[in-house]
Amino acid sequence: MSALSERDVRSALDLVYEAGALSGPDPFPREFLEGLARLIPVDAIVGYQEAVVDFPGRAVEMVAIPEDPIPRDVEDAAGPLCHQDPLRHGLRRRERMALKLSDFLSRRQMHSLAFYHEVWKPLGIDDSLRVWLPAPDGRARQIYLERGKRNFTERDRSLLELLRPALIKMQINAHERRPQNPTGSSQLTKRETEILVWIADGRTTKEIAAILVVSPHTVRKHVEHILDKLDVRTRSAAVARVLPNTAA
Repeated sequence: MSALSERDVRSALDLVYEAGALSGPDPFPREFLEGLARLIPVDAIVGYQEAVVDFPGRAVEMVAIPEDPIPRDVEDAAGPLCHQDPLRHGLRRRERMALKLSDFLSRRQMHSLAFYHEVWKPLGIDDSLRVWLPAPDGRARQIYLERGKRNFTERDRSLLELLRPALIKMQINAHERRPQNPTGSSQLTKRETEILVWIADGRTTKEIAAILVVSPHTVRKHVEHILDKLDVRTRSAAVARVLPNTAA
């Protein structure tokens, strides 16, 4: 992560603070995305999407600015060519770092791809910046920013990585505001749900303790309670039981 200026850090904290006032069921509404696009400037698209990884383009939840940014003909063209996109859902959905399209392709390499001529060029995209959030098996969740003419910088990447824990927290809070399904997830406290999401993100007990500013012992006790409430024996079983419902 590159060094950020005090102004950048304050702006990121202000964005997170304002997000704390959100009260709807959507984790990343348009007003939040507008603020994100001011923090990390874009001139094409900024959005959030949860998609089925086995079906390119099949989004189950999506919000974007501008609204409906991808014309139907471009969407149809993208399907057969999506294997040319190094940031496609199924390939990167377990990634914790923010990634740029320019990490993988030079401008010359981009322009040699059919995906560029059929998708990126019509949408005015020359670089993408994306961060993935924990998702159930078979799904991918990402915040994405698309820009034309100039690449995203290391400053932009660092800001998005700085925001990732807050983005995950926003996702958890939005789930808590939604009507609960009659599943094991409704038995868990907000903190237990949060710990389970971090487990799904691949974090160790020590890492979760550092994120939540508690002791590893406290995390282990929460995990014991989670397993007991859900009547399962392993963390992976608890994730499989609850996480698919966190964005239902």
